[in-house]
Formats: sequence, C-alpha cells, structure tokens
Amino acid sequence: MPREPIPLIREGGFKDAEKLYILSYEGQKTEVTYFNDFRQSEFFNDSGIIEIIPLEREVNTGTDPLSVKRLLKKAKANYPFKKSDEFWLIVDRDHWETIHKIDFNQLVIDCNKEKNFFLAMSNPCFEIWLIMHLKEISEFNEEEQKELLENAKVSKKKNHIDIVLGNLQGIGYNKNPNPETFLPLTKTAIERAKKLDVDNEPYPKNLGSHIYNLIEKLQKE
Repeated sequence: MPREPIPLIREGGFKDAEKLYILSYEGQKTEVTYFNDFRQSEFFNDSGIIEIIPLEREVNTGTDPLSVKRLLKKAKANYPFKKSDEFWLIVDRDHWETIHKIDFNQLVIDCNKEKNFFLAMSNPCFEIWLIMHLKEISEFNEEEQKELLENAKVSKKKNHIDIVLGNLQGIGYNKNPNPETFLPLTKTAIERAKKLDVDNEPYPKNLGSHIYNLIEKLQKE
C-alpha cells in the first residue's frame, strides 16, 4: 500500500518505497555529492524497495554532530515514517572530541535510545572513506597514518587528507568526489573498512569509517 505523502521525498523518487533511509549529514558538500551520485548510479538498489532521503540543514543551525542529530530526530517526529525506516547520522570524529569536547560515547547512548537510529562516523572525516576506495590504510606507514588521523589544516580550504586524496587521484581534490573514480570501487572500500572494524566498535576510535554499514544496505546485490 502506498505511503502517505512525505514532503522530504525527492521528485521522481520512490513514493511507495517499502523502506526509507533518512540521512542527516554534518558536511554539506562532499557527503551530499557522494550520496546523490550513488543514488543515481548503477550500484544503487533501485528496485523501488528502498529510497534515500537526505535532510537539508535548517538555516542558522549548527554543524556539530549534536545539531545534526537534532535535525534527524525532528524529521522523525514530524513526518509519517514507518517503523522499518532507518535514520542515519553521518558525522566526522575529527576535532569535535578533542577541541569541542563532544562526548561521542554519550552520543552513541542517545542514538541507541531512539528506535532505528544509526551512527555512521568517519575518523577523522568522510574523506577517509573515499581514500579506502583507492588504497588500503595499512599501506600507509605509521607516520603517514598519524598524519591522516591528525588531519592538520594546510590551507584555508584544505586539510591534510584532502591533499592525500588528491595525490592518489593524480588530479587534485575539490570536495566533489568523481563518481566514476569511486563508485566502481565501492565493494573494495567496504571490505577495507571492515578490516579496520574488527572490534565492532560503535564508532571508529582510530582511522576508519562506518559509512560501509549504510552502503551495504543501499547497494545493488
């Protein structure tokens, strides 16, 4: 039976999808581009069974993980979602813990209190997930891994990981991941991310990304 109208569903989307994945991002460029491209690609499960809904951040709201979670919770409360729909909080660990003192263990607890809330964190940032499409993290030496984790600022618009990712592509990196470069290597990235998640942690304490948990559900078999 078709769903009641939900304004968040994009035009041309699956309005009668059996299951929705509602995504709330910390980043507003790279992640949005990546998931939009994935949604339109041959690698997405476009059977009509599932649909992705990316939430747009409200004006004058924060970019921190707690603000992103509030947006997700607000959408859940305001629209007629099904019990089977999943709500995904997509955030970076980066400097939120060390500088801004966000307690990620408490964030995990809060998410677990919400039915069908999931946390997909990348450490230090979303770009580490993109790097795993192109190279095993274990192929970086100890010092290189330390620099990736610290992800120091190198210019007004770029951090260390942006430079590394650009070098791996040989064309630079501008926060707009090329779908032709990354999407065909999705399964490779998933396997590499799994190798880093051997302890099944609620979020990566070291280099890694739990984006793979979401992508596994969205990809075409």
